[in-house]
Amino acid sequence: MNQSNPAEPENCDCRRQESPVESALPLSYARTLSWLSLVVILLTSLGLSFFISNSARQTLLTRQEDFARLLVENLNSQIFRRFALPTILASGRIALRQPAQYERLDQVVQSVIHGLPVERLRIYDFSRLVAYSTRKEDLGRAGLSPPNLDDVLHGAVPKSEIISSIPAWQAPFRAPLREGAFVLRVLYPLRGETLRPGEQAPVMGALELTQDITGDYEQVLVFQGIIVVMCLLSSVILFGLLLMLIHRAERILAERMHKNRLLENELHNNEKLAGMGRVVASIAHEIRNPLGIIRSSAELLQRRMDRADAGTSRILGAIYDESVRLSQTVNDFLDYARPRQPRQNLVDVNLVLDQALAFLEGELRRHDVSVERQMQPGLRVRGDKDLLYRAFYNILVNGQQAMSGPGVIRISACLEPEQGDGPGCVRLEFQDSGPGFDQAALPSLLDPFFTTKDGGTGLGLPIVQSIIVSHGGQIELENGPEGGALVRVLLPAADPEAPEVQDE
Repeated sequence: MNQSNPAEPENCDCRRQESPVESALPLSYARTLSWLSLVVILLTSLGLSFFISNSARQTLLTRQEDFARLLVENLNSQIFRRFALPTILASGRIALRQPAQYERLDQVVQSVIHGLPVERLRIYDFSRLVAYSTRKEDLGRAGLSPPNLDDVLHGAVPKSEIISSIPAWQAPFRAPLREGAFVLRVLYPLRGETLRPGEQAPVMGALELTQDITGDYEQVLVFQGIIVVMCLLSSVILFGLLLMLIHRAERILAERMHKNRLLENELHNNEKLAGMGRVVASIAHEIRNPLGIIRSSAELLQRRMDRADAGTSRILGAIYDESVRLSQTVNDFLDYARPRQPRQNLVDVNLVLDQALAFLEGELRRHDVSVERQMQPGLRVRGDKDLLYRAFYNILVNGQQAMSGPGVIRISACLEPEQGDGPGCVRLEFQDSGPGFDQAALPSLLDPFFTTKDGGTGLGLPIVQSIIVSHGGQIELENGPEGGALVRVLLPAADPEAPEVQDE
């Protein structure tokens, strides 16, 4: 008994095919594409996230600047109307060193900026000194003015700038930020009002408004971080999906390439076997006729020489036995080289096994081999009764020969229903109590001309496999759980409603 692929099926599936997938198929272009796609997605996502977040930050800062300018313009108007003009009319000049004027100006400024996010407000005169400040310690001090104060005092366009105590690129990594980390400063010329239309209002000084925008800037950084994290997360998800698709495509391609190689190898082997079969069939046909003459002649001489000496009788018996053995070998070669297309008759599996065991009963008794059967009744398949008889006969003979003496052959057969509405599968198992299959030779036992017996042809099990496969089934060889060789045959169960094909 011999095998090519050991397998122990849990369910009977006569049409299944075990197709191992190659463990590794180098598709470097696919892997390179996946990593390049990750880089492109990450760069695109980061660029888009920074663009969106920077736009949001710029919008926020623009609104803060617009608010500061509106506040400064309102202050400018309120200071002129409520302080400068009444003071000039009452005193003739503005002198903020006088406590009364300073207090009056401070009241005007505080009424305007009360409740607003203003950190500090200063008024500079033309000598670059601090004429007014919400912080009294700054009064009269020099050196506090920004570099572009002179341009504003001469009526230039108002200036605004962000002053930070830390570099902007470090801000995301140093959150939460301390107060005063980012300050918005706006310089605006302090003007009066024109008395005549078309004239430009005179500049009386410069207003410096300072706002702490650290909280707003921190919110922008949080928003920017959320955008970056979401973009990175979506990039990783997209990359994972892309990588999964590439790996799936790689696996499918590997399976197809493996199947193509198997088909190519099978086609190549079939071509070699076909050529070999033609040669073997031609040689066997030429041998068969003279071999038949030798056999019949030896049989005739045995009958005529009843009184011959014992030595001559033994020689004639040996000639006859060897001619029978050679005739069987020639028949095996012809059967394998020119397989017969099976008929599609309704065949009772139990009946075929009964006939094979009846023919082998004497041989089994001589070798003290018993048979144990556990057969489900009513097992029927579509096929050729003669071919199935020969397949079962060869399996039983191999089991008997493998034990080389007393032993047991256990035969079991059952119907395993298929999932769905199909008729199912007839499962037969032949197990002997012999030494079992050689694990090293197991993958090659179904190959033609491979044999572990002295003087064997290596065609017994290949012929059995050819017969079973031609009936739409499969054969599996393995060692039984308690020792001994196990041959499993799976055949499609017959559909009682299908029409029977009669022999011509």
